Amino acid sequence: MVQIPPPFDPAELTVRQLLASSVAVIDELLRRELIRTRNAPLGDLAESLALRAYGGTLAPNSEKSYDLLTPDGTRVQVKARMVQPSDARPQAFSAVRSWDFDLALFMLFDAGTYDLTWARELTREEAEPLGRRVEHTNSWAVLVRQVEGAGGDVTERLADAYGRLDEPRVEDQR
Repeated sequence: MVQIPPPFDPAELTVRQLLASSVAVIDELLRRELIRTRNAPLGDLAESLALRAYGGTLAPNSEKSYDLLTPDGTRVQVKARMVQPSDARPQAFSAVRSWDFDLALFMLFDAGTYDLTWARELTREEAEPLGRRVEHTNSWAVLVRQVEGAGGDVTERLADAYGRLDEPRVEDQR
């Protein structure tokens, strides 16, 4: 778990100071190219971890079919979810808008710490049967509990990438 150095105590900040701090944090994450949008950073963080773990090129923002194109041409759909470990309610990953990818990478994070809990890699053929159609959003929902034991465990690979986030990417050093 990453510890924030003292004397930072968010409880002592006003709401406006907290909001300004969150903007500063998002600005710095954008500057470090760990996130690509000003949305909640989880999705962008997961895509950044996938890029560092697999290599390749991130797809343009809002590409519905995949998030990462690996050097060998594999199209990877990245999905992430933050969950409190004590929360037993069914939790779904972000909506799947298309099954036009080769590999799905699902990552679960601890909502209190942003620590990576586990990561699973599923082929499209393994992932698609897990999806439940959601008509009003024209998408499919995949539950965390369905993925937890499916596919291949790539937690170590993604945790290693997470541990190197503060280092420049090899591509950035050329």
